[in-house]
Amino acid sequence: MGLAWQQRLRRGARRLHTLIHSRIADFEAGPGAIVMPGAVMGGDHGGALSLGAGTVIHRGAMLLPYGGFIRLGKRCRVNPYCVLYGHGGLFIGDNVRIAAHTAIIPANHGMALDGGPMADQPLSRRGIRIGDDVWIGAGARILDGAQIEDGCVVGAGAVVRGRLAANGIYAGVPARLVRMREATMTDFRQWQDNDDKRDLQKAVASP
Repeated sequence: MGLAWQQRLRRGARRLHTLIHSRIADFEAGPGAIVMPGAVMGGDHGGALSLGAGTVIHRGAMLLPYGGFIRLGKRCRVNPYCVLYGHGGLFIGDNVRIAAHTAIIPANHGMALDGGPMADQPLSRRGIRIGDDVWIGAGARILDGAQIEDGCVVGAGAVVRGRLAANGIYAGVPARLVRMREATMTDFRQWQDNDDKRDLQKAVASP
């Protein structure tokens, strides 16, 4: 059996698993959407979960609406060991890439000093909205109330609150604008190389 046939059979098996899983866990899976075995979908707290056409959820990822909703658009990728909650609503557009170990949490615990144990205080649920064509780096933390506009890049390990402007590149804790995307950019290493070259030129030019 050729490699092409093996790939077709594997994809067919994954799609069948997705359809069966969607019936059991009560979520919507658009045409061609794939949920890998080992992903956790839904949960015991209700809510709504939907995947757009061609979206792929990888092994180890957890998508838990917690009484709210999680909506992913077309051709998204949620990589291993990401955690997406839906308490206050999580809307994700099309062509969004979410790297491994990212946590997206549209809720926050109350922390009033006189409010009793924090575990017992009410949650705020402002929700999170992520636009189209967004790349979220590994280990990022997206917090309640965040709004990430179209075309953004979020660096690995960044902590995001508030609004990120369209086509911006953000990094750090908390996430801050590094620069805007340009037509010829490739990756973070290119920018670091350019910065190193500028530092060397300055050092050589210094008296």
